[in-house]
Amino acid sequence: MEFDAGTWWLIGILLTFLIGALGWMVKRSLDKIERKLDSAATKAELEKEVGECKQRISEIQHTYTTRSQHQQDWTECHNDIKAIQRNFLTKEDYFREQAKTEKKLDQILNLLMKGRLSDE
Repeated sequence: MEFDAGTWWLIGILLTFLIGALGWMVKRSLDKIERKLDSAATKAELEKEVGECKQRISEIQHTYTTRSQHQQDWTECHNDIKAIQRNFLTKEDYFREQAKTEKKLDQILNLLMKGRLSDE
């Protein structure tokens, strides 16, 4: 099989295209790797973050309460709320009682005024 000059030109152009495409893909991959390396943390930064995380963990461990202790505290709080509901007036009840007292005082004042007017 013999190739003429046009076939060799075509093979040359295709090889050039393939080499260019391969070079573009390699460059793109290297650029991605470089961007990842630029955004990567240094060893000092990593150690600093690990130290901060360890400090936070120790603070959490210091203030940690067990589930049973939490449940006991929750029960006490719930009981306190129930006691408050039993022993204290609501705002509406307070205003209702104030209105009743004012009404009685008005009645007493009216009786006194009538009595004073009839005495004169």
